[in-house]
Amino acid sequence: MFIAMVLVAAIAAGVLINTAEFLQSKSEQTGAESSAQVTDRVHVVSTVGNITLNETTNRHEVDYVNLTVMKGSGSGDINLSTTIEWFGPDDGRILTMGDSPSNTQFAVEEIRDEGDSLPVLVSRKDRFRIVLDTQQITGASKSARTSR
Repeated sequence: MFIAMVLVAAIAAGVLINTAEFLQSKSEQTGAESSAQVTDRVHVVSTVGNITLNETTNRHEVDYVNLTVMKGSGSGDINLSTTIEWFGPDDGRILTMGDSPSNTQFAVEEIRDEGDSLPVLVSRKDRFRIVLDTQQITGASKSARTSR
């Protein structure tokens, strides 16, 4: 009887130890993922749009938008071959990375690439340009705000 009780206690202890190890590894994984969500950020250094005059409508229109980006402080490597959500006045859409900007894609160009890692921001010195063709995304140019 004593031996049976010792065996049951040993099995129960083994199950408890395995459960504790499993929970510890899950909590470490969750902590790492949460930390990455908080710290892995892209910092937009500048935003530039090209504005032209549409002579037919006599209105200014935005042809394209360029975003210069870098890694945020404390960020790990950031892969820009992901998706961008575009929210316009009429609709929204998801854009994916491509070789050239279009109605469904954005392009990533290097400005400064320390380790030849395009499209991954590895160094804080890396600067990449995200190019959006607003005419193609919206189906037509969108008028720029003008002051009168």
